Amino acid sequence: MNIVFYNPAPTQQRFRPFEAIKGSPFFRRPNYDAMRLAYLSKRENFLYYDERIEEKPDLNPDLVVVYVSLNLARYIENIIREKWDYGTKIISYGPFPTLFPKEAKNFSDSVVIGDITSVWAKILKDLQQDKIAPRYRARNNIQFGVDRTIEFKYGFTPLLSQLRTAYGCECQEDEKDYCYENILYHKVVRTKLDELVRAIAQIKRKVVFILDDDFLGDPDYALDLLERCWKYKKMWIIQTKGKLFHSPEILPRLRDNGVRIIYLKEDWLGRNLPEKLEDKDFVKKKSRETNLIHNYRITVGCKLRLGYEGENYDFYLNLFKFLMHIRIDLIEVSVQTPIPRTPTFQKFLKAERLVRDFTLYDQWMPVVRIPGITPQALYSWMEWLRDKFYSWDSILLRNILVSPRLGFYNTIFFYLLPNLSYRNNFLEKVGYPP
Repeated sequence: MNIVFYNPAPTQQRFRPFEAIKGSPFFRRPNYDAMRLAYLSKRENFLYYDERIEEKPDLNPDLVVVYVSLNLARYIENIIREKWDYGTKIISYGPFPTLFPKEAKNFSDSVVIGDITSVWAKILKDLQQDKIAPRYRARNNIQFGVDRTIEFKYGFTPLLSQLRTAYGCECQEDEKDYCYENILYHKVVRTKLDELVRAIAQIKRKVVFILDDDFLGDPDYALDLLERCWKYKKMWIIQTKGKLFHSPEILPRLRDNGVRIIYLKEDWLGRNLPEKLEDKDFVKKKSRETNLIHNYRITVGCKLRLGYEGENYDFYLNLFKFLMHIRIDLIEVSVQTPIPRTPTFQKFLKAERLVRDFTLYDQWMPVVRIPGITPQALYSWMEWLRDKFYSWDSILLRNILVSPRLGFYNTIFFYLLPNLSYRNNFLEKVGYPP
């Protein structure tokens, strides 16, 4: 069978003939689910089509699998049958079909609720018998194996590979309503260490970006994995929660086993930032924690969720000064975007403070109405913070402050390269990577 995995992209990221591929290659990585499905479809003619790097392939497939995010659902509904006629079966999966399966059926023959790999064998069997079901619900048998051939496709980054050791949400309770892992996976599932070590041994690239919601959610598991893979001389990019600083003794082990960048999730700074930034003890604590990571030659990234009550222009000025003071190396800014049908979403909906246009749900456009703040003002403040942080003078100043701690190699590849990649994406107006 001919199977096409279709990875759609927002307008500003889409490939156009005779134009350079948009954005920094550092962030251009294939959809990880496509690599998993390719692994499970070795007997089929499986083709990956990514709107960021190529035109639609000249192929009449039996099946098209499409990942549907909330912000691209309307776009996919409008164009999917222009790309493929009704002789081709369309299966949609992802956040939108999981949350709104009836609406997703308007533009697809079948929808998958949850993780598609757990029902992929059933889908292929039904397709062969020409009796594809209108709806599939994910099971617990999550697939971890991947086919990395797609990673070598022209247009994707040649610098790093992706890896999943776990699926599922490990956020704090007050953050779960913003996490899509909590919607797609009912519980946290980790792969067996022996299988994972064998898979890592086959990765040809030196740098590995671990996509787990919280790689250190089970620190014993994570450290055991890194130590068993030390002989492969990999360099790791991970993300974790602020509880990392409850066990600072693991930092030297992370350094010794190749961790080069740690992204601290939104819970590290938390909410009520306008008040917290006035607290000198809070500022000292965060400065001490970032210095602790820098002492082990590890770059510090910080994820910020903004768009709450109490914010104003002065707050964003203070926030920028705070980030510079505590010497954060990288930031990823998002606006609070509660996931539909969660308690937080329902609360704002009941209070009539929510925009229901899902095309805006890209975690950058303001969708929650904040008293005293217009969406345009909030957007401009966030954009100012992002652009100011990744301006040339900011990058160079931060580089001067931290490069003696990071060392020459880490400064070049794990400080300057990511900073300039973020900057390049903003200059080309392609926004944050998916």
